[in-house]
Amino acid sequence: MKKRYFWLLAAILWCAAIFIATASPSSTGGHTQSILERFFHLTSSEAQMWNVIFRKFVHLAAFGFLAVLFYNSLQQNRFLMAWMLTTIYAATDELHQVFIPERTGALLDVGLDSLGAIAALVGAKLLIRRKEGRRVHG
Repeated sequence: MKKRYFWLLAAILWCAAIFIATASPSSTGGHTQSILERFFHLTSSEAQMWNVIFRKFVHLAAFGFLAVLFYNSLQQNRFLMAWMLTTIYAATDELHQVFIPERTGALLDVGLDSLGAIAALVGAKLLIRRKEGRRVHG
């Protein structure tokens, strides 16, 4: 199997994992906040602040990872296409959340997901260039 098909399959499976996670009642903000309160013995206001930070970090990381998976599966216009596919999937996931009880879809989260994709792709590009530079000079 060609490597790019492996990466595409990984991206599709990661999309499915995101879909399942966002459909789960345990992924609501209230649920993760209560876990933070109990596990770290935080007050409600402390847990609320850390919950927002944690949840936004998860958006950046999950969709950054998805962008890298898409990037590795593509052959042309890899950076742009990986970013676009990730952002489109983020938008569809937020739309999907509108139909889940106790969940909401947020345009701000699509922007955050898109930002996570850009950050991961830029990081991947920098690592690739650094690795290629070592081969040439090393």
